[in-house]
Amino acid sequence: MATHIHPTALVDDGAELGADVVVGPYTVVEAGVRVGDGTTIGPFCRLTGMTTIGVGNRFESHCSIGAPPQDLKYAGEPTRLEIGDRNTFREFVTFHRGTPGGGGLTTVGSDGLYMAYVHVAHDCHVGDQVIFANNATLAGHVEVGDYSTVGAITAVHQFCRVGPYAFIGGGSILTKDVLPFMKTVGSRPARCYGPNSIGLERKGFSDDRRAALKSLWRILHDRHLNTSQALARARAELAGQPDVDSVLEFIDSSERGVVLADG
Repeated sequence: MATHIHPTALVDDGAELGADVVVGPYTVVEAGVRVGDGTTIGPFCRLTGMTTIGVGNRFESHCSIGAPPQDLKYAGEPTRLEIGDRNTFREFVTFHRGTPGGGGLTTVGSDGLYMAYVHVAHDCHVGDQVIFANNATLAGHVEVGDYSTVGAITAVHQFCRVGPYAFIGGGSILTKDVLPFMKTVGSRPARCYGPNSIGLERKGFSDDRRAALKSLWRILHDRHLNTSQALARARAELAGQPDVDSVLEFIDSSERGVVLADG
């Protein structure tokens, strides 16, 4: 199958299209955009700026990809958006380039599903095999780990982190970091409800791995321990188990604090 550009589409001579790319009706691909092989771009999309798109991606209608950041400090500097392979972007998603103050780069991994009206702001870094449900929204400078799920109508505050394998329920508002492997939901405030056991089982986590995370959860939420004591006990009893260690490292490195059962 050869590259096909609909007669009503506008593709700038400064854009680069790979092999077997399809560009739908009334779509605009501007100079600086690079589109990988086998990518399909549906009708009424706009791809702009210094945007690099990998292979096998699919954009449904009315996607805005690589637009300038919504940051009052941005003054037209050359910043970038980089997208991996085999993602699906549904209707009306918006993904913005970075800002000089945030490193100048927004990155999106591979094999993700971004449902309608998802917004990923400037300087965000999103991992592989994620799911963003309808209207999930990231403010600037947010990091989202691999295999995470962000529920519908959820907002993540700027500079927050979402750990790998995290599950965020719909309608949540996150102003702190979201723990890896855990279920987090709510807005007044958001609360963590322990390991996402069913989701982890579906992703191939063994009984032992899930049991270790459950043990960690119990220690972190022991009402007789403050946070420092809980972390010390978790290290004494569970250290050396990779999933547990990664959660403890995530907590130690948090600058905004993490969402726990008490918000």
